[in-house]
Amino acid sequence: MEIERFHFTPFPHQVDGINFGLDPKHTKWLLLDSMGLGKSIELIGLAETLKHRGEIDHCMIICGVDSLRQNWKNEIQKFSNESCRVLGEKFTKTGTLHYTTIPERAKELKEPIEEFFVIINAATLRHDCIIEAFQKSQNKFGMIAVDEIHKFATKTSQQGANLLKLKSMYKVGATGTLLLNSPISCYMPLAWTENDHSTLTTFKSQYCEFGGFGDKQIVGYKNLETLKDEISSCMIRRTLDQVRDDMPPKNITYELVEMSDAHRKFYDAVKDGVKEEADRIHLNSSNLLALTTRLRQATACPAILTTQNIESSKIDRCCEIAEELIEQGEKVVIFSTFKETAYQIAKMLEKFNPLIGTGDLPEQTVITNMEKFQTDPTSKLFIGTHAKMGTGFTLNAASYMICVDTPYTDAAFSQSTDRIWRVTNTRPAFVTVLTCQDTIDERVREIVETKKELADYIVDGKENSLSDSLANELRKIILNL
Repeated sequence: MEIERFHFTPFPHQVDGINFGLDPKHTKWLLLDSMGLGKSIELIGLAETLKHRGEIDHCMIICGVDSLRQNWKNEIQKFSNESCRVLGEKFTKTGTLHYTTIPERAKELKEPIEEFFVIINAATLRHDCIIEAFQKSQNKFGMIAVDEIHKFATKTSQQGANLLKLKSMYKVGATGTLLLNSPISCYMPLAWTENDHSTLTTFKSQYCEFGGFGDKQIVGYKNLETLKDEISSCMIRRTLDQVRDDMPPKNITYELVEMSDAHRKFYDAVKDGVKEEADRIHLNSSNLLALTTRLRQATACPAILTTQNIESSKIDRCCEIAEELIEQGEKVVIFSTFKETAYQIAKMLEKFNPLIGTGDLPEQTVITNMEKFQTDPTSKLFIGTHAKMGTGFTLNAASYMICVDTPYTDAAFSQSTDRIWRVTNTRPAFVTVLTCQDTIDERVREIVETKKELADYIVDGKENSLSDSLANELRKIILNL
């Protein structure tokens, strides 16, 4: 493999993953690396190498999580020398992203596509016209990679059934979720990669115990060693402990989350209200904080601002990531700027008995929760705010942190993420920061990354004087909405 051609320098385990996919025996396989180890980089590197060797013309990326299309686009632009297209992507005159209709996407798929990578989401596959367009397309997709393939639950789902109709010389199903936690979920990944040729009924009869009324309910599993061997024959999997010497001590990933239509409509309404209010008042420090805080609340937790039942795309994605990590046996820390966000996440993940650390709790309660998280193997989830937990606490029993949002400064952000990374750590730390595209999130990220000298921003309603630098940055955000 010609590493020097890449737009990035892969870690040793990523080189091994790419080479695994280049082995003629592994044209259809499963990439099961733990979360944070860079599966997307391995898939990008594999596709580029196959193109360089003249084996494929196009690579299709199918996002099992619908909201990650733009995230994949960013990953390709960052790590690849090749061009990419998100199927159906359109931008309004004001730069707002939206997607064309399904028939329009089907037409686009049929016609010649110049870009090498083509990205679609799982929901698109529910429509038969997309499958027909793929089969009649003038573009030859020599490789298809399905990210988060475990999301294609069973063959009986429409998108699962249609996925099985997509044929390609090279197929890779990627997921960090250990498939053996749910034997039935193994069927689609194995069937799509053509490593299991049985029907779903036969698969169930081989690996499931039936009982209950009419002996039709799954009451247990059997032959799991056989299933494990079947998966092992077509997969490569590296855990965090296996590659910890390859990884930097702290790894930070910014994940773009696409807002749902309802969430986007709500955010735009709040943005319009902020712009209108800004036109009527003098933008002093107090007003700047109030207006930008309102925008940040709109991206993170609409329930803070409205009694309407508007789901937060960020919270949904946060819970999805946390649940998968916990099911793999990992401990997880979640930080947010607003306590309301923390409590809503805690409610959605209540089955994991989360421990809480927010400013409205007694200090001793927070300390007790922290100590339990650090010492109790059964305590898998800690949820707190940056303001309360960002300094002075140690939560390095976890190797994974999810930030629903961030403080305004690099110093405060580093302090928060250091809660799971201490000098005594034997494992690297992985931090995922969720950002909503075309929102204030992106501007705050710019401030954190490029304005490291800015004064700290204090949340939870506390008064704070702004530095001139930060005030100017916030003023630009408001005036340029």
